[in-house]
Amino acid sequence: MDSEKQKDEIVALESIYNSEEFSYHKENDQYQCTFMIFINLPIDYHVTYKNYRQVDEPEQKIKISHLPPLKLHVFLPKNYPSELPPKFTLYSSWLDLPMLTKLCKKLDKLWEESKGQEILFTWVAFLHDETLEFLNIQDHLNMSRAYTRYKEALEIVHNIHKSKIDNIDKKCTIEDTKNAMKKGTNAKYLNKEKLVRKCRDKRAVSDCPIGKNPIQTLIDYSEKRNQIEFKKNFYTCKICFVDKLGEHCTQFLPCGHVFCKDCMAGYLEVRIKDGNVQNIYCPEEKCTSEVTPAQIKDLVSSELFVKYDSILLSATLDTMGDIVYCPRRNCQYPVSREPNEQMANCPICQYAFCVYCKMVYHGIEPCKVYSAEIHKVVTEYQEASDDKKLQMEQRYGKKQLKTLIENTMSENWIKSNSQKCPKCQAAIEKSDGCNKMVCWRCNTYFCWLCSSILNRDKPYEHFQDMDSKCYNMLYHGMPIEDDDDEDGDMYIDYRFYPNYESDEDYYEEIVI
Repeated sequence: MDSEKQKDEIVALESIYNSEEFSYHKENDQYQCTFMIFINLPIDYHVTYKNYRQVDEPEQKIKISHLPPLKLHVFLPKNYPSELPPKFTLYSSWLDLPMLTKLCKKLDKLWEESKGQEILFTWVAFLHDETLEFLNIQDHLNMSRAYTRYKEALEIVHNIHKSKIDNIDKKCTIEDTKNAMKKGTNAKYLNKEKLVRKCRDKRAVSDCPIGKNPIQTLIDYSEKRNQIEFKKNFYTCKICFVDKLGEHCTQFLPCGHVFCKDCMAGYLEVRIKDGNVQNIYCPEEKCTSEVTPAQIKDLVSSELFVKYDSILLSATLDTMGDIVYCPRRNCQYPVSREPNEQMANCPICQYAFCVYCKMVYHGIEPCKVYSAEIHKVVTEYQEASDDKKLQMEQRYGKKQLKTLIENTMSENWIKSNSQKCPKCQAAIEKSDGCNKMVCWRCNTYFCWLCSSILNRDKPYEHFQDMDSKCYNMLYHGMPIEDDDDEDGDMYIDYRFYPNYESDEDYYEEIVI
């Protein structure tokens, strides 16, 4: 009779719970069951903690979405449910022993109220739905006791490693350390611990990982469980507007926007190939959440991720003022430089170079300025702030910069006020007179307006030829003067006398 009821109960439980929540096996013709009980937490549930041994330490608070499941291991006696209750062990990594003991006694009470009937579903339902309220932890969970034990363990390990006495037995060292710590431990806390050990129920087992921070363990589990739950649900991609299962989607945090992996993979591929790998934001308009490297690694190919990682590293190093790259083409290793130091030494190829000009280190000599860079350097220096000017003076030398500026200004003046001889390229200034010029260096006759070389015997034909673009422009650009000389003489423009052969013949004085 009991065996049939047990079998029916197992079948019913198997139909209610999934394989993650319920499993069983038979050993020596008796059922052994394991229940993983996932408790739903309210929104804004949080964990508080502090080290009880540090009285003045403020209490810390963190928000979590999931707690590790309670584990209920059940052994069914042959005369269950007619006479005996199931034997059980209750495990938890986040409830302390007094709370677990309280739950064990509650399960006993539920059996007494329903003695002779199948009880497993009632137990599991209570643990799932009422644990938080029953233990008065429905708003938050205090993990200070577990956190204090963790801190104690850390201190013990630290003291063991610190000890330099090799001849003392290890067990004695640990015990001596514990005793030394107890002298400084809060007495009220120690008394509570002794009471807990004395009153504990052997069916209550705290399986908090030894040596691990219990707070960080809860944070890690909550994040891992969030990912599991995310993969189970359906979401609408905000790019292609197709409903897809969570395992085919990715989510940005903290904004929570969801996009399918196909759309995001294409988006990331374009950004990486363009070399634009910094500040990759969520595609939602005006959203400031950024994609994480872990997301990128999951969404793109390994080759593309290597390229992303390389570009991001280079971009990051470029923003660091104390990092310069080795200028050797076959090296390019990032080299750390000391503040205000002009020399850097590559640890890979041993190349010592100037951090400014990237040439072989030249000591106190200023950096050379090449002709192609002169105007750029001069302009940059003239427009720079005082701090920037000081940096440039450290690099190029103040005297060299002053010389460059003077030379550049002279060159600019010459360019603005002179022309080059079309034959020997000598610079020639025109201060007055007509547009027929004679080079001071090679005696070449040329036109100031169009730089054409003129016939030495008849230099003015260029200005008399109606097909010339300088026709009648011998005096073009000269100021017009209305002064009359004392004798009432005036000069007739020689351009109207084409038969004259020499400069003297071009002038005819007419007395009015």
